[in-house]
Amino acid sequence: MQRKTRGLVINNMRYRETSLLITIYTAEFGIASYIENGVRSAKAKHKMALFQPLTLLDLEVYHKPGKGLHRISEAKCYYPYQQIPFDIIKSSIALFLSEVLGKVLKEEEENIPLFDFLEESFQFLDKTEAHVENFHIQFLWELSAYLGFGSSSSAEFFSQMSPWIGAEKIASLSPILGELIGAGYGKTVSMTKLQRKELVAIMLQYYQIHMESIGEIRSWQILQEVMAS
Repeated sequence: MQRKTRGLVINNMRYRETSLLITIYTAEFGIASYIENGVRSAKAKHKMALFQPLTLLDLEVYHKPGKGLHRISEAKCYYPYQQIPFDIIKSSIALFLSEVLGKVLKEEEENIPLFDFLEESFQFLDKTEAHVENFHIQFLWELSAYLGFGSSSSAEFFSQMSPWIGAEKIASLSPILGELIGAGYGKTVSMTKLQRKELVAIMLQYYQIHMESIGEIRSWQILQEVMAS
């Protein structure tokens, strides 16, 4: 059956000579995998650029519940990013978060509130001229609630993490996280580069506790290097 949906590209993988396997988080079907034949050829119906991570697409797809691979009939980017591809900090944050999303988005069912959150967040990241150095921390905090294991406050979060974190570090970081989650995207919150690095590390550990399959996030090393420069 041919259906329409919005989609957020999570990742893609080369398949044979000219094809791609594409993972897309869709508003209507949750996470889904698509095969796009011939996309790497000169006569491709859809160009490779459409399937780069975090591209926002209007899709017409052939979707059959329970089937592992689906096909795309039509794909069109409805929000071309203006800054993310060209800003090193924004593109590094996007790379990091797309890898996280590839590990944590598992549900094959409609979740329009989650899709709307992802769409609005990445559009904000692209458009804003404000500070984005803490965007990924705030994003991970909000995302955890949509995934079903979010904390209600910084105090509750660090209470859960206290078996793995010393009291001195908790005392240092808890007020900062509390300010961050109350500030919203783009607001300046004072912290050192080390404190930011520690907060991300703890947040990733929190995700790993709740979702054992997440494993290592390799792009975090790239993000650390960019943030340190």
